[in-house]
Amino acid sequence: MSFKRGIEFALKKKSIRLSFIYTIVVIVSATALLTINRTGATYNYEAGDIAREDIRAPMNIEYPVALETEIEKSRIAESMPAVFDLNESIVEDKLKICNILCEAVIKVKQQMPDTNPFKQVLLLRTMLPDYLQYSDKVLIGLLQYDEQLLHRDMNKVILQVYNNGILEKQYTNPLKLKSNFIVIRVIGNTSELKEKQVSIDALYDINKIKTLVPVICKEVCNQPSNEVVYAISSVVISLLQPNLFFNEEETKKRITDAIQSVKPVMRVIKKGQSIAREGDTITEDVLKKINIINKNSRFSGFSFVLGLLLTQLGFLVIFGYFLITYYTNLVVDNKMPLIVFTLVMAFIIITFFMARWQGRVFEGLFFPLLLPIPLITMILAIMYNIHIAMLIGMYVVFFVAIITKGDFTSLLLAFSSALSGVFVVGDVERRSDFLRGGFTLGLINSVIVISVGLMHELSFAMILNNIGLAFVSGIINAIVVFGVFPIYENLFGVTTKFKLLELSDLNAPIFREMLIKAPGTYNHSIMVATLAESACKEIGANALLARVGGYYHDIGKIQDANFYIENKVTDPRAKKLSALEYCKLIISHVEKGVELARKNNLPEMVIDFIREHHGQTVMTYFYHQALEESGASGDIIQKSDFQYPGPKPHTRETAVVMLADAIEAATRSIQEPTIEKLESLIKRIINNRLNEGDLERADITMSDLNRIQHSILQVLQGIFHSRIEYPTNDEINRLEQRSQYGH
Repeated sequence: MSFKRGIEFALKKKSIRLSFIYTIVVIVSATALLTINRTGATYNYEAGDIAREDIRAPMNIEYPVALETEIEKSRIAESMPAVFDLNESIVEDKLKICNILCEAVIKVKQQMPDTNPFKQVLLLRTMLPDYLQYSDKVLIGLLQYDEQLLHRDMNKVILQVYNNGILEKQYTNPLKLKSNFIVIRVIGNTSELKEKQVSIDALYDINKIKTLVPVICKEVCNQPSNEVVYAISSVVISLLQPNLFFNEEETKKRITDAIQSVKPVMRVIKKGQSIAREGDTITEDVLKKINIINKNSRFSGFSFVLGLLLTQLGFLVIFGYFLITYYTNLVVDNKMPLIVFTLVMAFIIITFFMARWQGRVFEGLFFPLLLPIPLITMILAIMYNIHIAMLIGMYVVFFVAIITKGDFTSLLLAFSSALSGVFVVGDVERRSDFLRGGFTLGLINSVIVISVGLMHELSFAMILNNIGLAFVSGIINAIVVFGVFPIYENLFGVTTKFKLLELSDLNAPIFREMLIKAPGTYNHSIMVATLAESACKEIGANALLARVGGYYHDIGKIQDANFYIENKVTDPRAKKLSALEYCKLIISHVEKGVELARKNNLPEMVIDFIREHHGQTVMTYFYHQALEESGASGDIIQKSDFQYPGPKPHTRETAVVMLADAIEAATRSIQEPTIEKLESLIKRIINNRLNEGDLERADITMSDLNRIQHSILQVLQGIFHSRIEYPTNDEINRLEQRSQYGH
């Protein structure tokens, strides 16, 4: 069913409209209870008063500690590094100047290689610009150094001197920062900012750098003479210029950002924690905690309520989508919405009060183990199907998660209980199966309890207590589920699996009567039930319901049993009836069956099989006979007079029983049945029903029909398989005599 068609369908379907109404009521109720759960008692005390009662925290309360938060902010502010801006373009300019000087020195040495140094100096002065005029001693020192190394080594010295930048004056730490590091932002010709962090000891002002230049020259240059060291140092010192500047504004901005990013230091008052006992003196510290409890108790928070409503509306959208799209899988009958509503409402009310009592009565026990979570999913899985059980189970888990404030342990155990409850009762057929399911549920939750206990390093005694609770909870939930079924069956008229199991008892009086009065119908019904059950298992439909429906579909034939071919027509009145009269008698077995079913208090879903197993098919045999008779009499024959009143099957189970009924009846007419004949017959009947529109309301796909055909063929093949022809006694005696006399 498409979503658009589903919405149109939902507007017409009463059960869907009721489902949405009940869901909205649950959402409003759950929101109210969860909000109230955040609101506890308030206390009116002053410092020095005597506590008039035991004061306990009604919930886990997280509260900020202002003093510790301010201390943390101060610590963060003082530990922030100062920010300096390094102008990289200044270094580039100094390297260009150095390059001009070195190139001039190299040219002089190339033009006048063996000339007197003073003549070289004169020529060098003519090549240098005015801003690069140095003393003769400096120029002679430069001319003495290897011209191949001069350019390289001077660049190295300049880069090393400017490595971490040069301050104009010594840094005095005006912001009183305690960090031993600083951040240097490298500002160059590009728009990209590069940063590096260095120790504060690496900061040098221009005066300090001047004293270090000769030392750096000796380290960088290749065995320089004193004259060379003096010359290079003099040039480098002349090129020194401050290029590192303390950025007080950026430093303050970063400190402000860091302070603002500091989260408040939080402390937690645990749920159930004793703040003061009756008779204790209310101290200042106790009073602060009482005021915190009062504040959280009075104010639930608009944002909490809004978020809670929006989350549940999300559940409503998801639930609505599944309800509309998968209606036939989810909504089994019109009573289901009310049953789900009563279960969920009972659960949220129980959970609300358990949450209030937990801290006082059940301290140390895992909260979800106290709740009837598996009871909800077990009941729905047995009564209806796992789809609706899992859908409702997810909402139950959500409610527990909210009421426990998202506690991981509670969420894990709630999810485990809900999911396990769906599957541990999947094949329940006997009372002992409930105990088995409860034991399995307890075992699963015990494993999770142990896992959580180990992760949280709980004491062995606490883990042991919760393991015991897990087992007891699983078994109690299973026992309660078993006891709840009769209440729902009688109060709401719900047909459970156990009711169907009771109805499938072939020793019931109605079947004993059928066996005596209509043995052919009895055998036919058993065959139809077998075929339908097998087919429903193949397509994932309710096989037990189909089997029961197959047993009861023809109970209307008990009356006037001798008019039906499978019971051998022995009633002399049959020959006196016209085709139309005989047809009306046969068709009436549907109405008689419904009446008999109501007398025997059969559920409506079983009566549907009686009412729908022929749909609106035409009894072609009598229709054909009537047409032949009309040729002589000239009577007008209405085809509708030979048609079953219906309705057509509206579920997959009733549709399968219709097909099984037609196929089983048709196989009785096959002479010497073979697989090929059976397969051809099954295909023909299914195609006829499909073409005549008898399956249009049953939500059966072509894939389902193929599986139904295969399943029915397998069952019939087992029934009609060829048998070995056993020899007669005469043949055996003859062979024994021949063997005895040797011929």
